This record gives sequence, C-alpha cells and structure tokens, in this order.
Amino acid sequence: MVRLPETSPWAEKYGAGPRQRAPDVVDAQPGKIHDTLREGKSSAGWGFAAKPGKAEVYIFPGARDGRVIADIVRLDKGHTEGLEPNITREILKLVVSAPGGKT
Repeated sequence: MVRLPETSPWAEKYGAGPRQRAPDVVDAQPGKIHDTLREGKSSAGWGFAAKPGKAEVYIFPGARDGRVIADIVRLDKGHTEGLEPNITREILKLVVSAPGGKT
C-alpha cells in the first residue's frame, strides 16, 4: 500500500465528516506477540520480531449514532507483529468512546 485513500466507505455510509489526522502514537516498547514459527524465514510484509513503533491515526468525525470510524496505519510493521502498548491503549479509547450496540 502506498497510502490510505482520503475517503472511507464506512464514513460515507454513516455520514461522517472528512478525515482528520490525530496525533501520531509513538511506542518505545515492543508489543508482546510475534510469529515464532517463521523466524528466519519471514518477510517485511509478514512481520519480524516485535519492536517499538509509530502509528498514524485518522478519524472521520461526526458519524451517525455516535459511531467511531478511524484508520490506523502502523508504520514499518508486518501483520504478525503484536500491537505496542500505546497504540493498544489508543485503539481501546476509540472502542470505548463508541456507544455500542447495533441499531
């Protein structure tokens, strides 16, 4: 992926406003999980051992019914590298800010 699209089908569906960039989340500590079965045989896309990282956070504000719509881009990470502590907290803050339930 070169970059995120400026729009989101979910944001359009729920009437959210234009995407806004939130502050980056920086982690000095690595996550706790990574793929141990592919050690020595992995790739950047798959992921290596867990390491500290940085994530870009984008929010689509004002979605109908208080829904939370966000894009989070973890930089220089494969998909098997565990989430670091600060980005995990940020994701959980977004989750608990939503009213929940299904309408």
